[in-house]
Amino acid sequence: MNLNHKAAQLLDYIKQAGAKHADAIAVHSVDKSINVRHGVVESIEAERAQGIGLRGFVDTAQGLAFASASSSDLSDAGLKALAQQVVDMAKISEPDPDVVAPVGANHPNKQALKVWSIEHPHIAHGWDSQAATSAALECEEVALATDQRIANSEGATAGFGDHEKVYACSDGFVAGNQTSSTSLSVSVIAGKDEAMQRDYAWHSAFAASDLRSPHSIGEEAARRAAARLGSKVVSSRTCSVVFEPRIATSILGHLFSAINGRAVLQKRTFLGDAVGQQLFPNFMNIEENPNHPQGMANRLFDGEGTLCQQRNIIEAGKLTGFLTDRYAAKRLGIKASGNASRGLTGDIGIGTSNILVSGGHMSQNDIFDDIQNGFLVTELMGFGINGVTGDYSRGAAGFLIENGIITQPVQEVTIAGNLKDMFANISHLGNDTTWLGSISVPSICISNMTIAGQ
Repeated sequence: MNLNHKAAQLLDYIKQAGAKHADAIAVHSVDKSINVRHGVVESIEAERAQGIGLRGFVDTAQGLAFASASSSDLSDAGLKALAQQVVDMAKISEPDPDVVAPVGANHPNKQALKVWSIEHPHIAHGWDSQAATSAALECEEVALATDQRIANSEGATAGFGDHEKVYACSDGFVAGNQTSSTSLSVSVIAGKDEAMQRDYAWHSAFAASDLRSPHSIGEEAARRAAARLGSKVVSSRTCSVVFEPRIATSILGHLFSAINGRAVLQKRTFLGDAVGQQLFPNFMNIEENPNHPQGMANRLFDGEGTLCQQRNIIEAGKLTGFLTDRYAAKRLGIKASGNASRGLTGDIGIGTSNILVSGGHMSQNDIFDDIQNGFLVTELMGFGINGVTGDYSRGAAGFLIENGIITQPVQEVTIAGNLKDMFANISHLGNDTTWLGSISVPSICISNMTIAGQ
């Protein structure tokens, strides 16, 4: 199916139905996952999805109004019906004086599109059902055999898929991209009765050939689960907290929520006036790079067709700007940052491409050496975050750090603080930078956090 043609055709139909401006998103994906447990295939799940989403803008007596809708019917009749539906809805919608029509964006030119297609060819995932099943079975087998304290398995999953997405705008811009993905994960349980502990390991990549081996993923899951045996609640304290890479990604998520341009407009963020301020130590940088060989969120343009460019969101600890779509940028009086995200229905959202944290030069063990009294977080639970005040409180598990050494495994404690203080109190960044999908992040140590336990 030619999605470029379908999206362009839909825009023709909505113009004929009376729309002044419009844009469309067309998607097609095929995904499969194989779940195994105790050496047996438990389930095979396959999903094939296609759809097209449409935003239409019409002139009314009160100004420009718009509506959006989507359909999985990509037939000629289905596209005509969708176009008419959106126009009818827009005609009865309340106009927004600040609305930004989907025309005039800073689109990549034809040369940029051509270069991108050459530099980013579609790479097949390289798996079929048999190969994925073998990987999942091996991963679980290794996890169960690595340590005699591993008592049970919650299963292993191998997934793979192909995805295509096209954006078209009534100013004539039409472009898309096609990607593949693979993933492998396993979760196991160590111990027995009341002393059981679970943990997991996973990896994702475009192609199966780039995944970590099933053996290494299985070993990691077993090692992590066994290390948690003997966990207990510890006394309350104030100390340094180290977030390992896969947990440190949550710190970035809280930052991006707080600098979301729409959150700033709605005054539901504690960083509404923080541009130019020193939020982090001056050794820390956070880069958004939409064109990175290891990133899984590469993109030439965002959900509104705006050209994406590399930028330092945090430079020498200072916030350089908010994340915006074209609407938020207009309301804030700034340039659109190319961070619009788009689904088939609903309003435009704001998100990021690849994110890289840099500035760390210490190994994780060297960080521990600097800590006399600390806590290594390996799991977070719950979500006690106040986006307006920045207050932070989450359940956690991990390990005590005493005199520079990992000692007691810990469970059922709460770590608390305020995000603005947490950002400022980052004392160490590791050199153990790890790619987790679209985020490259090291271990992050934050001083003076509260641990609530016994």
